[in-house]
Amino acid sequence: MVMAPHGNRAIWTDGRILMSRNTGPFNLEALILSTERTREERIRLTESGPWGSVAIIDGSVMFTAEALDMIRQNMRDPERNGNLVASAFVVSPETEGYHLCEAILGPVYALAGAAFRIFEDVDTARMWVAAKIDAAANGEVGDCA
Repeated sequence: MVMAPHGNRAIWTDGRILMSRNTGPFNLEALILSTERTREERIRLTESGPWGSVAIIDGSVMFTAEALDMIRQNMRDPERNGNLVASAFVVSPETEGYHLCEAILGPVYALAGAAFRIFEDVDTARMWVAAKIDAAANGEVGDCA
């Protein structure tokens, strides 16, 4: 049974960072739409060098099992995520799923070789991702934090 997409996503690029504002929870149908909408931009960023992402999450950070499987599949796709070096989620502690976010999504982003971290404000998240991009562009190898 096909369901209506649950979850909304606005996407824009800020330099080498793919930014998004997301309102969850998210189902497979929402992830299919998101994957289609971001594919070309992710490929462009991947082909041009190291890049990162900042996802601002409102409402809920929860995904259906099928949606999470699709995220795993997407992260394994080197055409889309070959040079993804860091992903940050901006999530307030009051957001549904906050305490599960890092444990569930950290290993998923690692499939693309990306560092993953949770932040409570956008500016700090963006600075962390930008530093990871700069380090990768300069050939530095760092930890995942």
